[in-house]
Amino acid sequence: MYGHQLYRIALSKRVEYFNKELLTGKYDSLEALTADLFIDIEDLKEELRKGGYFFVPDLNRFVRLEMGQAG
Repeated sequence: MYGHQLYRIALSKRVEYFNKELLTGKYDSLEALTADLFIDIEDLKEELRKGGYFFVPDLNRFVRLEMGQAG
């Protein structure tokens, strides 16, 4: 799948895709995955942040945080 195809699917499905790909071990980092998909990592993070998803490097995945849960 390429970056432009990902933007056609729902945000939650995109997050599911990224997390699944990171979990497979094929990609050791989000940077490697986004480079392979030709996606700008900062644009991706910003878009997902707007939907409540944040990348946690220690977990190597996106998690959803509701307002008031963090901190």
